[in-house]
Amino acid sequence: MNNTYRTLIIVALVSFFAASTSVFAGNRDRAGQAGAQHLLIDPWARSNGWGSAGVSEITGLESIYTNIAGIARGQNTEFGFSHTQYLSGSDAGISINSFGVVQRLARKIKEGDRVKETKELGYIGVSLYTMSFGDIKRTTVDQPEGNMGTFSPTLSYIGIHYAYKFNRYISAGASVKIVTESIADVKAGGVAIDAGVQYVAGWMENFRIGVVLKNIGLPISYSGDGLSVKGFVSNTNHEITMEQRSAEAEMPVQLTIGLSYDFLFFGGTAYEGLTRDERKKNEADLTRKDASHRLTLAGSFTANSYSRDQFVLGLEYGMGYKEGIGDIFQLRAGYTLEGGMWDIEAADTWYAGPCAGASFAIPLAKKKQGVQKILLDYGYRFTNKWKGNHYIGIKVAI
Repeated sequence: MNNTYRTLIIVALVSFFAASTSVFAGNRDRAGQAGAQHLLIDPWARSNGWGSAGVSEITGLESIYTNIAGIARGQNTEFGFSHTQYLSGSDAGISINSFGVVQRLARKIKEGDRVKETKELGYIGVSLYTMSFGDIKRTTVDQPEGNMGTFSPTLSYIGIHYAYKFNRYISAGASVKIVTESIADVKAGGVAIDAGVQYVAGWMENFRIGVVLKNIGLPISYSGDGLSVKGFVSNTNHEITMEQRSAEAEMPVQLTIGLSYDFLFFGGTAYEGLTRDERKKNEADLTRKDASHRLTLAGSFTANSYSRDQFVLGLEYGMGYKEGIGDIFQLRAGYTLEGGMWDIEAADTWYAGPCAGASFAIPLAKKKQGVQKILLDYGYRFTNKWKGNHYIGIKVAI
């Protein structure tokens, strides 16, 4: 590893520990003042199993939310769907649906009829997020009991994503999200940008660093007929419609720094007693895809601009299927500590305390760029009110 990589690791470590050992303050006085708060809700089942602890090691489609740089470490094509039962037990009927697709871009350079080399162009993705609240009764000051029909609020955004893997160690990416919030007669819209970096190090690529900055954008404000009132011009009978101006709200900016380390175990006698050179396979060192068992310890620190900061610690176990294929089963758990407080009930946000999840992979076929498979995910995240969130997801990687 050269001096540049060593410097990157040192800078990341210093930044991480400086942030995590500081007072978990955030900016509580501004809590609730940001717009587009649904941008802070992770809709994917896999990543919610251990909160945002996996910001440094997450790969593939779910990286769209956690750290966009991770999509550059996925397979050729990935697409999936995730459904969230949000705040179960609240009888509010809140649900979140998210769909995404990621595609690898490459250009083949030919020499005659022979392909001389393949030039990597990165990964591009598109995602859709929708949050619905069911049907809500229309009420007014004159008719507080309703009997006026219903309306359905909707929070959503469409994301366009791109990431590039510079080499086996460094990947980076960015997202542009077009945000919409609406009810029957009032709506708001805006644009937010994410940017993230992942760095992989270690003999078996088992040490990882991730940094992501989310939701950078201009303020948003509401408009529509719902903000209009009718009145009369002073001293006349002339009726006019007047529109009230909505206050602007800033985007909920976040900065997250994460670290992870893989403890890899190679079963059988295939790798026992071998030297580093002997363990090389296809001119590459062994990685987590070759391990029979894997235990990953991960942590992250999130600085929130409109609420207390959070520290997340997570642990994930992976059971390998066959050499070079990767995990067939994963079990993960995490714990979120907000503002340095162990009192979950005193947290400002829903997410404080434990979370857990599991994933199961169904291998289909082994290809040059990876193993085609179907992945089934489940996640549960504790909330300090009601009965938590349930996440179910399915992903196809080819």
